[in-house]
Amino acid sequence: MPYDITMCGGGDCPIKKLCYRYTAEIEGRQDFFGSIPFNFILNKCEHFWKDAQIDAKIRLRAYQIWESSGRNPQADSVAHWQQAEQEFL
Repeated sequence: MPYDITMCGGGDCPIKKLCYRYTAEIEGRQDFFGSIPFNFILNKCEHFWKDAQIDAKIRLRAYQIWESSGRNPQADSVAHWQQAEQEFL
């Protein structure tokens, strides 16, 4: 992990389990945000950094959902992805 990123304590952030700044293992001395950067009014975080390992798990689960729904090529892949994310969270 690079030593020059600012980590996030998570707090009540709704996307913390998907964010590398929260899920990464802390190595050595790290800086942390003074307050949670998630903006609840805009419902987003400017500092969100997608965790690649978690993203791979969500992708696999979305694929499993697609398979279990009959492997329909016309199926709503966005809905499968959102369901997989909700299950992970």
